[in-house]
Amino acid sequence: MRATGVRTAVGVVIFSLCTAAVVAAQTMEKVDYFPDSIAEKDDLVVRLNGGSSWLLATRTSALAATDVMVVMRDVMVNGERVSAAWLFIGGEEIPARHVEGVHPRNPAYLTRVIGAEGGTTLKLADGSEVTVPKYDSYAVSRWTPPYKALLTDNRLYLYNLKTGRRVWLQRAKK
Repeated sequence: MRATGVRTAVGVVIFSLCTAAVVAAQTMEKVDYFPDSIAEKDDLVVRLNGGSSWLLATRTSALAATDVMVVMRDVMVNGERVSAAWLFIGGEEIPARHVEGVHPRNPAYLTRVIGAEGGTTLKLADGSEVTVPKYDSYAVSRWTPPYKALLTDNRLYLYNLKTGRRVWLQRAKK
């Protein structure tokens, strides 16, 4: 009974973080991320293969071995900067709180793909464009903008957070 009350309280806090972060427009926001996969699930707690555990705001139907992307960023809640995280699992975006274990923090940019041209050029929310090599054009052509994406800090890879798929990039020539 007590564990359920604690999980409910944590869920309310996570929900508050979620609503605060959703308001922010993702044009090109600096975040940290890491890809992993589910080792095991127990109600709202997900343990990842890399060793970290996360308390989810809502349940997921994802099974063990499902790939996940963890995106972490600072958000403002009641005038205070708070670290928040989201797990992207099989098309779901679930607010989460780190419970235990260590995890990597890779720098990236949270953005949106707002347009696609010619099957290989993607337009990002900040107005920049990136080009996908022809061998990834089939996968990209099936992604209907707009969708959330993660652009690695070195701008070499773009993750579609809805599908979990990563493609290699090069800057488009103007």
